[in-house]
Amino acid sequence: MNKFLLEIITPKGVFLKDEVQELYLKTSSGYMGIMAKHDTLIAGVEIAPGFILKDNKKEYYAIFGGVLHIDKNSVRLIVGNIERADSIDKARAKNSLTRAQERLKKKSDVVDQKRAELALKRALARLGSVERDFL
Repeated sequence: MNKFLLEIITPKGVFLKDEVQELYLKTSSGYMGIMAKHDTLIAGVEIAPGFILKDNKKEYYAIFGGVLHIDKNSVRLIVGNIERADSIDKARAKNSLTRAQERLKKKSDVVDQKRAELALKRALARLGSVERDFL
């Protein structure tokens, strides 16, 4: 199977730089799979779970928004943060989800609502990556 160079960059530095077979993530246009020789593309990346296919094994991640740049046979993903599914505490993510849902019910000021919505998306991304419940 063909591979391409994937580079994932966070504010802390290079998170991953490796040859992979596929990247699957949620863009502003919906979920998309990227394989070798993909057309050039720049897209916004949503807060959502995703995966990387490497050596015929899927590695799941919670991706916290950013920008995707595809050029020839390389992909650069610049994100605010990204977490490996195997490093996520499922119980903690469920608690975060519950707290965010409760804050959204309170209908407080606009800033708190936006923060609660983002917390909800992050919790759903974490749970989706752990449970692999987004495909």
